[in-house]
Amino acid sequence: MLLLALLVVIAAALPVALTVSRLVRVHLGREPQPEGWRMRGLVVGFLLGPPIVLQLVLPAAARAQLDIVTSILIFGGLVLVFWLVMWAAARLVARFAPLRWRPIMLLALAGQGTLDDVPFDPPMTGVLIDGVALVDARNAVFPRGRAFMDQVEQPGFLAAWDALDAATRTLEALIADAGRLRTGVAQRATATAADARGRLDTLRRDAAARGQAWAA
Repeated sequence: MLLLALLVVIAAALPVALTVSRLVRVHLGREPQPEGWRMRGLVVGFLLGPPIVLQLVLPAAARAQLDIVTSILIFGGLVLVFWLVMWAAARLVARFAPLRWRPIMLLALAGQGTLDDVPFDPPMTGVLIDGVALVDARNAVFPRGRAFMDQVEQPGFLAAWDALDAATRTLEALIADAGRLRTGVAQRATATAADARGRLDTLRRDAAARGQAWAA
């Protein structure tokens, strides 16, 4: 039956088009897919559009055995089947694919570089490696232990604080970009940023308590 065959072909083509569009959007620096009402509108359009259009354009003989409601139900079931295949494939990829290719494959299959129910610590990119190294270097200026709280009164403290703050903000921005694109972030990077931000906040509060105007 021509109508049923076309519904199967279109339902199979939709996941392919979705994976390609996700990768293209990420390549352009955008989120893998629209969200909110735009995404809901696209889903409704993709589910209803093809069967309705085929009912309108095909000759009566080609659609004699499937009315419009049946076409929509069959097409929705086919799309669900192919979605379940992508869902299963994404979980296999999340567990077994090489670390180098895992985020990009998950972006294509699931619209995000990691899955919440599958632990994943992706390798750091070059920019993240540089960002972490800079934060580590500037963080090392401030000792740990008891001497840490004495830094507020040391010469050059504010310049060192500003330098660490700037480096941490850069690293935090890189982490936020990865989060926005859902590519996943190495735990080393997030831990480094959290440690530096925590120390910066502690030093700022201590400076405020000592009456330093910049920290007020």
